[in-house]
Amino acid sequence: MSAKYEIYKDIQENFRFRLKAGNNKIIVVSEAYENKTNCINGVKSIQQNCQANVEDKTLGQKISDPKYEIFVDSDLMFRFNLVAPNGRIVGSSEAYKSKQGSKNGIEAVKNSCDAKIVDLTSTQQNIVAPKEIEQCEYTETTGIAMISPPNVVESGSVVTFEGWLINNKTGEGIKNAKIDIIEYDRSFLPDKILISGNTAEDGSFSIEWEAHPGDWWDNSVEVYSKFSGKQKCKPTRSANYTIKVV
Repeated sequence: MSAKYEIYKDIQENFRFRLKAGNNKIIVVSEAYENKTNCINGVKSIQQNCQANVEDKTLGQKISDPKYEIFVDSDLMFRFNLVAPNGRIVGSSEAYKSKQGSKNGIEAVKNSCDAKIVDLTSTQQNIVAPKEIEQCEYTETTGIAMISPPNVVESGSVVTFEGWLINNKTGEGIKNAKIDIIEYDRSFLPDKILISGNTAEDGSFSIEWEAHPGDWWDNSVEVYSKFSGKQKCKPTRSANYTIKVV
């Protein structure tokens, strides 16, 4: 089976795309788009820039866009983003246990420059949902591919946290799973849940939060998304992201 880009609609009726490898594993998930044309343009942006150079943030490297960014999240897992020439993140990966794993993911994207685009939106409403059975056999690991939220927002504005929860073994989305958006506290206080939501049938989530400063000593919040586990699916969390609230 060849790699392919799938265009689909999330629970909010926004358009997204995901790159699936030949083994059906999801490599990259996109942000949300209001219309299909922009979503397809997002795919074309990845295809046009798929041979971009790699910036390894773990080594302190800094190169110009377009580029792949390799970084380590708070769980010491490796991830990568594909950044377009305009500096916008057009695709985010799952978590990898090793840097080599993230490099292999980047190579998979580079080898899929000419992957075909499959539009699922015309038939998506006809897909029959699977029976309510355990979505993980035995005890399997999961991953959150979360789209980077904006770096700076206005207080009182709405921030949408978007991403995808998958079974790492099958590459399929995990539906009806609770996702918590959590503020990471750098002091002695415990982390706290800002807001929660559930994944859709395809494993995607879109959770809105009214922005406000988290700490009295600064005007920023450091957040991550977390899945606490469901049935035999192991828990997981995303990288930390800092949002300045002005």
